[in-house]
Amino acid sequence: MTLFFIAIVTGSLTTPVVDGFSSSSLVFNEFMAIPASSETEAEGEWIELYNKSDGYVNISGWRIRNQSGSTFTCGTYLVPAHGYVLLGASGNTARNGGYTPDMVYSGFSIAGSGSLTLIDPRGNVVESISYDAGWPVIRGCSCERINPDWAVGSVSSWALSTSIFGDGDHGTPGARNSVYENSFASNTWAFIKAFVQ
Repeated sequence: MTLFFIAIVTGSLTTPVVDGFSSSSLVFNEFMAIPASSETEAEGEWIELYNKSDGYVNISGWRIRNQSGSTFTCGTYLVPAHGYVLLGASGNTARNGGYTPDMVYSGFSIAGSGSLTLIDPRGNVVESISYDAGWPVIRGCSCERINPDWAVGSVSSWALSTSIFGDGDHGTPGARNSVYENSFASNTWAFIKAFVQ
């Protein structure tokens, strides 16, 4: 008889954030702040989280907060190991620019210049981004994290998406980022900062 087991992480796999690095199971991976192809800007906004762990993660109780203090709380959804969950402002693909969210939020917006904070079910801040005009955030293009293990708060960890999706905006909602890198040369600075203090 063959037995199959599925590991599910129901809480959080986190340690305190140090210099922008954390061992959180869930991390920010991409966000669309200023969509161009959606019927309204609000409908085209979305956030993608990535599960760095080797098991499923239930995002129930996880929260995201913006610079104005507005927060939305995620409902039950199992994110597969090394997989993605797409949180969007609209589930209407005819109006939102052509993406299909795994979960739809309301009463929340992503500013063109502001902040996003990821909070686990225990109330721990596991990642936080404060971005401004110096960041790769432009109309019609998502901001992609180059590698989910790189420091979340550093502008050097992010770049403009080079892929087109849906109705014409650039982004990779629910898929590996177009700017993803994992070469030794690219990771050297992150390794030194993370482990040599």
